[in-house]
Amino acid sequence: MEQELYNLDIREIVYNTAFKLSDYNKILGCVTKEENYIEIDGEKISRFNELSLSEGIPSLCILYGELNELYPEDGWDVKGHEYIKKIGELLEEDSNLLLSMFSGLSGIGLSAICLSKNGTRYKGFINTVNKIIKNQIGDFLSFLNKKSGVDVQDYDAISGVSGILNYCMLFENDMEEEIILMLNYIVELCKYKNFRGIDLPGWYIKPEKQITKQEKELWEKGCFNLGLSHGVPSLLVNLCNAENLNIKVKGQRETIEKISEFLFNYRVRERREYGWDYVVTLEEYNKNINNKECCRDAWCYGAPGVAYSLLLSGRLLNNKEYIDYAFQCIKIASKRLKCVHSPTFCHGYSGIAYISNKFYELTNIDEFKFISLELYNKILSFYDEKNIFNFVDIDKKLGKVKSYNSIGILEGVVGIILTLLSIKEGRKTPWDTAFSLGDYKQRY
Repeated sequence: MEQELYNLDIREIVYNTAFKLSDYNKILGCVTKEENYIEIDGEKISRFNELSLSEGIPSLCILYGELNELYPEDGWDVKGHEYIKKIGELLEEDSNLLLSMFSGLSGIGLSAICLSKNGTRYKGFINTVNKIIKNQIGDFLSFLNKKSGVDVQDYDAISGVSGILNYCMLFENDMEEEIILMLNYIVELCKYKNFRGIDLPGWYIKPEKQITKQEKELWEKGCFNLGLSHGVPSLLVNLCNAENLNIKVKGQRETIEKISEFLFNYRVRERREYGWDYVVTLEEYNKNINNKECCRDAWCYGAPGVAYSLLLSGRLLNNKEYIDYAFQCIKIASKRLKCVHSPTFCHGYSGIAYISNKFYELTNIDEFKFISLELYNKILSFYDEKNIFNFVDIDKKLGKVKSYNSIGILEGVVGIILTLLSIKEGRKTPWDTAFSLGDYKQRY
């Protein structure tokens, strides 16, 4: 069966999935069922939100935008236009959105860019989004600077400054002032600060500032988050990308060096596993203890995502040790695949497949392309037309396996299809900007 799948034309798989996603009423009937709810701190909640990039309509706009660039003769922009109109209608009903990438205006702006035919369409829509970000970013940063301690969501790639900055750097000329404001915020954030008599890097997260009740109990003295999704690697990527765009602020290079050294120092060293844990606890930091084992091998946490940030800084700083370690991380993680069960992007095969392909694009080393193709085939093995969207998100906890139907770019079928297309056909729109993986070659 798997061999038959591999022989399928990727276009056939993609079109089959895209047609299924064109019926919005059918989508709503599925994703809003309680069986697709997730449980956080004992409460069942829906991941679906119409205006969120992570699990809503903007992800569909990105998919149809990418399809229209790859296959312009088939009219995918028409379906994309229907969905962008739907976003406009929803925004008229609720304009009080966050600025964030995965649940706010930055993600909506990115979805319009991907449908815009290199900036020739939806100019008014995109300009409106950018104007709101310009008007609000100063007050947002002032609010963050006045807080006592930092929340992960203040600066991370999902909800915080990193995700907003990922978007704004697509407009480095028109939004340079806002980019500089955010870079200054990051540099200031990363300075050493005194917490209860101890000088710590400013990205230290107090226990009461953790995302979930479980994390508050697990890291009861606080920690330093190591995920590309929620941790300091996203800040490192921002700083490196800005420097590559020749946008610099005072202390930027020193902050790049500081974060890189921190990540390299707290890598896993036992059994030469190559990678990182979820966090460095305060106890580990105070005793200068390295992580004991890798947490997982994914985009969100673990070797693949963090290695990408270290590859960028290694190239910028001309540090061969960082680059070599990043290379080894990808090679080993792609075989180890610790805690990888799902075909999705956030915590599954698509994320590591895409990062492997990204390593190939940046280095032209064939081994990384071979790795991405092996993982591409693994992703295809999950394809099943009996599923409503052809792929499901798979979660394994405490020996229990649960499947979810999701349309999203983060944990759903859109992220899977975009990965498959990119590896086989090449990427045409900057959708990977959402994941802190953009290269900023195109301008809008």
